[in-house]
Amino acid sequence: MTVHSPVGWATTDLAGSAERSCSTAADTRAGVSGRRAQTQIDFAVGAGVFLLALAFVVAFVPTLFDPFTAAETAAPVVGNRVAAGTLDLLGASSTPGSTLHAATKPGVLSPACTVAFFETNGTLATERDCPFDPDEDLDVLFELDGDLGVIIHELNESAPAENPAVVDVETRAGSFEDVTLSRSTADPTAPVDDVTLSGRIVSVNGRQYRLTVRVW
Repeated sequence: MTVHSPVGWATTDLAGSAERSCSTAADTRAGVSGRRAQTQIDFAVGAGVFLLALAFVVAFVPTLFDPFTAAETAAPVVGNRVAAGTLDLLGASSTPGSTLHAATKPGVLSPACTVAFFETNGTLATERDCPFDPDEDLDVLFELDGDLGVIIHELNESAPAENPAVVDVETRAGSFEDVTLSRSTADPTAPVDDVTLSGRIVSVNGRQYRLTVRVW
């Protein structure tokens, strides 16, 4: 009969535990050696992606606020509004002085109101029931913040600010000589960086001219 010693069992268990510990340590070292550390290429790729994303944000985000800023493209709209408003204010009307003032013939200006507007003649404007106060500044009259000029000149004039029409006007209130058909909130001949022009064809005392609105 064979008797197994408890000491032999303990020795066998210790040897097995040691083998398992060595195996676990070897696996751990193998796992660590299989994971690659960060290289310069990884850093360069990450930095490149970040810079591309930053460039996109810098280029794209400002355009989000364009609809909420006063862009320069608004100037033509303002110029056209002032030109249309001038035709309405100076247009010969069958109902002068009324709230529903409207020109009888498009582009045909009232001689009296035209003189009152450009000569800032409040007395004439009152007598002829013109629908505006000529003593008001243009920016107040048209509710604008910037500078503008209203000029009537010859059809083929290439420099209207420097050469407005100077005419004699016959009205029911009398004759007015050498009326300069130009009015501005500032010196219209002064050099400016950006000027927007809007124009209309008008008639004063049966003669055609061009109405030009300058906004800057």
